[in-house]
Amino acid sequence: MPNTFRALGVTFVAASALALAAAPAFSQGGKGHGAGGRDGSWRQARMMQILDTDGDGKISLAEITAEQRRLVAASDVDGNGTLSADEFRRRGGLFQRLGTTTLFDLMDADGDKILTAEEIQKPSERWLTRYDANGDGALDADELPQPQWRRGRR
Repeated sequence: MPNTFRALGVTFVAASALALAAAPAFSQGGKGHGAGGRDGSWRQARMMQILDTDGDGKISLAEITAEQRRLVAASDVDGNGTLSADEFRRRGGLFQRLGTTTLFDLMDADGDKILTAEEIQKPSERWLTRYDANGDGALDADELPQPQWRRGRR
């Protein structure tokens, strides 16, 4: 494995760990968090309000999928029916706030509730391939993606 890819993989793992630690846990309530609904019950109520569209007191996969399709349509700036990396970066927070998918869920490809080294590595491989403009299997400095705040400034 090239050193560039190894460094990027370590960065991705560190960023993933931080994201997982900071991700909201809609399903976790708990007591002893004080007043003001800090126990997560307000989030659960809000999820039910948004996602339980048939009013049966349950959230089905069909209801989640319908809301995700609505969010894709709302995030699809160019109207082509898909989300580019830029569109997702600009509007991806909508999906995170929906709370139906975590980074862990996205990476756990086989759904066994365990992340293997291979499952963690796959998104990094796709990321590297996406930005490897010359196809040499490594990223040169000019191939590294710019932070959002620097886009358009060259």
